[in-house]
Amino acid sequence: MRNLCVALAVAASAPAWADASASDEGAETQVTEWVVGPAAGMDALLLIGAVGGDVLQSTYFSETISFLRSNLSDEGLAAIDEIDRAFRQEREQLTGPTLALIFSAGPVATLDDVLASAADPDARIRPFLQETRYWDEDRYAFAVSMMPTIHTALMALQEVGYDRWYAQTNLPPILEGVERINAAVVLFDIIPEQARLLGRELDPTIEIVVVRFTQPYGIRILGQRFVAFYEWEADIQLRVAAHEIFHPPFDLDDLSTLVLLSDLQADPWMVSIVEDHDPAFGYNSFEGVVNEGATQALDQIVATRLGFARDPAERWRHADGGMHMFAAALYHAMLEEGFDETGGVFEDWFKSALERGMFSPDETQRRAAEIVGWDAVNQWGPDRSSD
Repeated sequence: MRNLCVALAVAASAPAWADASASDEGAETQVTEWVVGPAAGMDALLLIGAVGGDVLQSTYFSETISFLRSNLSDEGLAAIDEIDRAFRQEREQLTGPTLALIFSAGPVATLDDVLASAADPDARIRPFLQETRYWDEDRYAFAVSMMPTIHTALMALQEVGYDRWYAQTNLPPILEGVERINAAVVLFDIIPEQARLLGRELDPTIEIVVVRFTQPYGIRILGQRFVAFYEWEADIQLRVAAHEIFHPPFDLDDLSTLVLLSDLQADPWMVSIVEDHDPAFGYNSFEGVVNEGATQALDQIVATRLGFARDPAERWRHADGGMHMFAAALYHAMLEEGFDETGGVFEDWFKSALERGMFSPDETQRRAAEIVGWDAVNQWGPDRSSD
């Protein structure tokens, strides 16, 4: 694997946050290496989330969900329902994506792979997981406590012939999707753009794990990898890749950043976004809304520069019920200051923008309205019209 370095130029007159800006003309840059392939084991984990009660997935996989709920053993179905209760209902985590993230620390190519990981997570999951930013001792302990139940659910899938069914029914169109997706994405070199905006070197390899039971989610897993639906068009695959690698674009544990955001967090308009949006979309905390908003604003810049972007106004008026007003405001601010062109260390620029009052409650609403219009902004707040 090539490990090419991004050369980052520093303009003498640049502000402090731009100490790693756009590459010098002619400088060596990373070349994105795309790896695209299927993973039946990953699909089994995602299927557990769908069968367990994921509201958004139920509209996509209703026939499969109905079939499995009618044919799985009582023990297997009870295990799936217990997993749904523990992750989605009690911890407010999307079950399938959460399992995908945890198990991606080990092999996921086959059902046997994920069964083995569920049986021995300390040997097959912990070593890699604890080296990542997702490691948390308490969360891992909870996941381990659920592994016998997850193993039971996976065994129930095996008992109803998951491997044969998957190979005969799902794998052929997935492999066609792999070929089509690879041919399309290989033309785009997105890593240099992402490195330019984050101000740090990135691994040149991006892996797309192509599955069936991910809709409607594009799921980031460990490493520069993500899970994608086999029928999505190339521009969707590219937008997911452009998005997921940015997560998180700043240190979520940096208390100084959270202090600078405290006025916005307490503002009734933002409180409405956090509390009144459909919880099925996720982002059910202020930190989650800001993390996702910053990531969306950055991916919009990459997609625009490389030619596969959606219209930002249409995107943020409608995506996830129009809740991503912070993304629109942040995007506006980055364009206003030319960060989309200069690049730099996003985290430093973001903190500087907060210190300069660019995201006070009033400014955040004004900037969002410049992108999406006041009607979209005013759907949130204590005086919002009831649905």
